[in-house]
Amino acid sequence: MLKATIRKKVQAVVLVFSILSTLLVAPVRIAKAAEVEINYAKALQLALHFYDAEKCGRGITGGRLEWRGDCHLEDEKVPLIPMETKESPGTNMSQEYIDKYRDVLDPDGDGTLDLSGGFHDAGDHVKFGLPQAYTASTLGWGFYEFRQAFIDKGLEDHMLDILKWFTDYFLRSTFLDKDGNLVAFCYQVGNGDVDHTYWGPPELQNQVRPAFFCYTGKSSC
Repeated sequence: MLKATIRKKVQAVVLVFSILSTLLVAPVRIAKAAEVEINYAKALQLALHFYDAEKCGRGITGGRLEWRGDCHLEDEKVPLIPMETKESPGTNMSQEYIDKYRDVLDPDGDGTLDLSGGFHDAGDHVKFGLPQAYTASTLGWGFYEFRQAFIDKGLEDHMLDILKWFTDYFLRSTFLDKDGNLVAFCYQVGNGDVDHTYWGPPELQNQVRPAFFCYTGKSSC
């Protein structure tokens, strides 16, 4: 019993000295309030650069981020054909539907769809319609409510560029007939199962990027 008591006391002393030694070697530094940078204008500017980093298409090279460049230019000419599998080129529209609305889907008759631009998703390079629509709406509403703040900080043009990048892509993704009725809307470019096997910059990616549409008669999108 005596030996056990002594052993516990020794262990306690060793533990105390161990803790004290860590404090002496690497003292905890508590930052003072004056040392913390509180710069909301800088935070806003850096937040907008996130969208510059996520841009897809032509017109990126020479932009605000020197390490980003044009990418996925093949999205400018997605083959207007039914895809054989989700990993093959083309679209999820049937040949019958394509033939019925070819004048709307392919007005210049080159057999392709221009679905370029837009923004990549969260870390991968697929372009999803729903996340982009939510993001564009949120950014646009914030800009509408607090536009003067963007002007005061010299960020108005930057924000307008981002919003236009969204809207240009939505216009390319939407196909209307002569009466303004929706024929098809592209809600996704790229296949996540394929895209997620690639770990590299979008500028060097070389994979098939099919297009997925919501269209009349399509039960699920």
